[in-house]
Amino acid sequence: MHIWRYISIQRVKQMKKLPYLLLVLVLFASCASIQRSKDEGNIERVSELINTGQADKLFAMTELPFLLDQEIVLLGKDVQTFWSTIIEVGFKVEEPVLERGVKIGPDSYKEFYDSMEVRTFFNKYLKKQSRLLELKTNTGRRILLLLTDTLFTRTIHGFKGPY
Repeated sequence: MHIWRYISIQRVKQMKKLPYLLLVLVLFASCASIQRSKDEGNIERVSELINTGQADKLFAMTELPFLLDQEIVLLGKDVQTFWSTIIEVGFKVEEPVLERGVKIGPDSYKEFYDSMEVRTFFNKYLKKQSRLLELKTNTGRRILLLLTDTLFTRTIHGFKGPY
C-alpha cells in the first residue's frame, strides 16, 4: 500500500506541473505568430504612410545612411527627396501582403545587392534585431524593407523595389 501511495503522490506532483508546461508550449508556439503580426503591422504602417502622402513621417522614421536598392544614401536631403518624389509621382503600395519576414543574417545583404559596400552597410549600420521584410502588392510586384522595430520606435533602414 505504501508504494501505491508514493506513486499517487508523484503523479499529483507531475499533474501540478502540467499547466506550466502547457503555458510554456503555448508561448513558444505563439512566438512566430507574434513576430509575423509585428512584421505585418510594419508593412501596413509604411504602406499607409506612402499611400496617404506622408513623406515627412517616412523621413522621420528613416535612419541615415539609408540603403535604396543598391545605393547607400548618406544625406538626409536625398532621403527626404526620395520619399517626397515617390509620393509626388503617385507611387502606391496597394494591398500589401507580407510574403516573408526574416531576421538579418550573414547573407541578407545579397537580397539588395551582392557587393562589398552593401555587405558593409548591413554589418555596420543594422542592429541585430533588424528584419528584412518582403511584401507583395496586388499587382504582383515585390518590395523589400529593412526595418528595426523596438518597443518604442520603428526605423526604416532600406527600401528596394518595386521589382
